[in-house]
Amino acid sequence: MRSILCAVLACALLPAQTPSVDEGTIRAHLAFLADDLLEGRGTGQRGGELTVRYLETQLQVLGLRPANGSSYRQTVTLAGVRLEAGTSGLKFEGPKGILQPELGTELALGAAAAEATLAVDAPLVFVGHGIVAPDGSRDDYKGLDVRGRILVMLVGDRKHGPAMPLCCEPENYYGRWTYKFEEARRRGAAGVLLVHTDASAGYGWAVVRNSWTQERFLRAGSGQPGAVQGWITEATAARLFALAGLDFRTLAAGADGLDFRPKPLPVRAMGTLHSSLRTLEQANVAGLLPGSDPDLQKELVIYSAHWDHFGKGADGAVYAGAVDNATGCAAVLALAQALVHRPLKRSVMFLFPCAEEQGLLGSSAYVASPLWPLARTVLDINLESLNVVGPTRDIGLLGSTEAPIRALCAQAATTTGLVVTPAKPDPAGLCFRSDHFPFAKAGVPALSPGFSLDGGWDYLGDKAAAQAKAAAFLTRYHRPTDRYDPAWNLEGLLQQVRFALELGRLAGTVSSPRR
Repeated sequence: MRSILCAVLACALLPAQTPSVDEGTIRAHLAFLADDLLEGRGTGQRGGELTVRYLETQLQVLGLRPANGSSYRQTVTLAGVRLEAGTSGLKFEGPKGILQPELGTELALGAAAAEATLAVDAPLVFVGHGIVAPDGSRDDYKGLDVRGRILVMLVGDRKHGPAMPLCCEPENYYGRWTYKFEEARRRGAAGVLLVHTDASAGYGWAVVRNSWTQERFLRAGSGQPGAVQGWITEATAARLFALAGLDFRTLAAGADGLDFRPKPLPVRAMGTLHSSLRTLEQANVAGLLPGSDPDLQKELVIYSAHWDHFGKGADGAVYAGAVDNATGCAAVLALAQALVHRPLKRSVMFLFPCAEEQGLLGSSAYVASPLWPLARTVLDINLESLNVVGPTRDIGLLGSTEAPIRALCAQAATTTGLVVTPAKPDPAGLCFRSDHFPFAKAGVPALSPGFSLDGGWDYLGDKAAAQAKAAAFLTRYHRPTDRYDPAWNLEGLLQQVRFALELGRLAGTVSSPRR
């Protein structure tokens, strides 16, 4: 470990002669950030604080200015909520009997706000996908008053009808679980139970279980008091609907149509949730490189990458988060080292948001209280879960689809010997699962280039073998097995970082995507 740290510090101290990225620098940062010493960089854990200290030290070594006055840290106050599984649970009573799902294996559960005790006693109603389109083209609620009811919803969007919109178009957000919770809250529901399938969620039940059986975090003062949130497996949903004498799969298939109407269920959910609570302060880390042009330096380009992962689990397992997202952090540090010796005309911020894995909390907090005016932020380039498989011919883009931004991306791709991957449907909602999204919601052009979970890359060499390696990562996603391997081929990651460097150069020197 000492040799890794020394290598990283040495790389940071050596001046770069040209604005280029160095594999040794990236590999050293990556190995250190994914090491067990940092215990998975958990929110509210010792490893997370070590990570913050490491990142701000690296920014200081590079000579970057603190972005928050005299500090590299922007405080984000969170509420931690940990369900006490031994004394918590739900049972469901209907005309055909009683069902009490097992926490963790059949049901994932939590209070929607920071409440030590939450008593649950409410009827259920099935609202299909739980989607209401602002333009009136779709309404799964059909005017039903759902106040005081727990809503059972399908994850994702309908499977047929109009073609799935392309990646990052607004309609895709309706399939995200975050939207479904938001809409239920707006309507005063007593809670939500999402029906999980691997295909609709984009990940397996283990990802849900690992997220909801550990401590969860909310931004302080947020949440919905008196409401419950959770997930059930598809098999559990079938048993739940059977309590009402109904067939779940038949009703779920009907929910795909625009004429779907919500179905009240003669079933009540009853139980109590006991949670341990704490208030804690986490930190976004940010360093600033002033622009070289007296006028353009008032505008900003951001490179961002979330520093957190899931830390150390209750069983002692370390969720190292090597791909997700030590790769992104290492890349942003390497970009900072490259640019500090040749500043752009516009200023550049290197931002490491906290608590991304808890629902984009750090980036949302930044957007709510930005360290630089959002109106003068021309682009956020977010580095997330980068390619450790091998080089490709193409670069994928998740995020803003405006023509000026995509034109800059095409130019950056050409310069770096790549082509932009054609836009495609995004049924798993990948565009809304990364820290560029809060910026985009706030009107700031933002994207995540080269997000490796996107798949479908045009790999060089043995494409089948490379795609098999990429698919294997999905079996390690959000699990303790996402660990650094010194044998990783980082040529593809270097392509992504060089693209990000060129895109930032164009946005920071040549033209503004906001004009």
